[in-house]
Amino acid sequence: MFEYRITARDGAARRGVIRTDHGEMETPGFFAVATRAALKGLDPGTARAAGVQALICNGYHLAVQPGPGVVAAAGGLHRFMRWDGVLATDSGGFQVFSLRHGQVADELKGRRRLPNPPLPDPPPLTRGPREIRGSRGVGEGREQDDPLEAVRIDEDGADFRSYLDGTRHRFTPENNMALQRSLGADVLFCLDECTPFHVPESYTRAATERNARWARRCLDAFSELGMAERQALYGIVHGGVHPELRRWSATEMAAMDFPGYGLGDCLGESKHDWYRVVDLVCPLLPEPKPRHLLGVGEPDDLVEGALRGIDTFDCAMPTRIARHGQALHFGLPRFRLNLTRAERLREDQPIEEGCRCSACTRFGRAYLCHLFRAKEMLGISLLAEHNLAFTARLLSRVREAISAGSLAELRSEVSQPVR
Repeated sequence: MFEYRITARDGAARRGVIRTDHGEMETPGFFAVATRAALKGLDPGTARAAGVQALICNGYHLAVQPGPGVVAAAGGLHRFMRWDGVLATDSGGFQVFSLRHGQVADELKGRRRLPNPPLPDPPPLTRGPREIRGSRGVGEGREQDDPLEAVRIDEDGADFRSYLDGTRHRFTPENNMALQRSLGADVLFCLDECTPFHVPESYTRAATERNARWARRCLDAFSELGMAERQALYGIVHGGVHPELRRWSATEMAAMDFPGYGLGDCLGESKHDWYRVVDLVCPLLPEPKPRHLLGVGEPDDLVEGALRGIDTFDCAMPTRIARHGQALHFGLPRFRLNLTRAERLREDQPIEEGCRCSACTRFGRAYLCHLFRAKEMLGISLLAEHNLAFTARLLSRVREAISAGSLAELRSEVSQPVR
């Protein structure tokens, strides 16, 4: 079962509820990132108590380890990781970007890797749901010497090399749908290539057109596998920062009538770039369907996205910055309170007054600072809980503001200068 109902509006902003077989999610809402079926440093029950409504896992990583057969034998991801709420899986297409071009920050700062001239297409590997893995070995010739060739893309799919042992993994739209079916999440995303920023427009155009063809194949496989009764497949809008490509992709995705839509691909160098992308795309998507903004989750971004009609978000930021001793906090530059600084040892107050997470109700900043300076893992767990509780609390305020018609006022309170 998958249903989405809008309950209130404030301009382009919508408040609603997503219903699945595993529970409900109020929107605008947030999918906390559990890449390998685990939140970094946090038990699922603690995350639930902190206000986390939904998780998103990564199909690529789970295909590599532990493998879809292990998860399926355990009864699917919900039972495997003991999560009783809404759950999504990403196809793993983003790894086509990160393994080939480097991480987002490196790519935008010009430290990206550029590929050699393309190799001939690799031979097709078995597409069956139990044969995601390819042949063993790390390849021959230039492929062995060039880390870029860990990923090869052709019309049929994407060929990866495992980051664990060098084995080949072949994703096609068809076997990726079979993979995600075996994982058993409520919300799935089509297989796609996320294009980088520093490439010619012709590269983005070719990838955008191929992604649309892959989306159709994903939808056909999704239907043939009989997945629609229990799961919902989201199409993804591509096109980088090119308005005409975004417009074309949004129109193509809308015509396929997916249950929901993701806004993916490169969103640009700055916040204003992605604001323009979302402003363009959202009005082109079917009004009754949920819209998900992939990889965005800064506090001001949640408000800005909601204002433009985004319903759900996902981002690894809350748990990632927790590992570096940073707590989300209003009224500070970039919403960060650095708990590794020595002056925090003299601060006995909680991270944030009124927060009901364990870090704020039980401990002071001095103790949390001590944990990080002593390299105690408890500090990471406590800050991960706080940062997810902060995100959940902010989105609760966003929903209340939409119902009250006052989201613009909340935006004024939350906004910080874009640097």
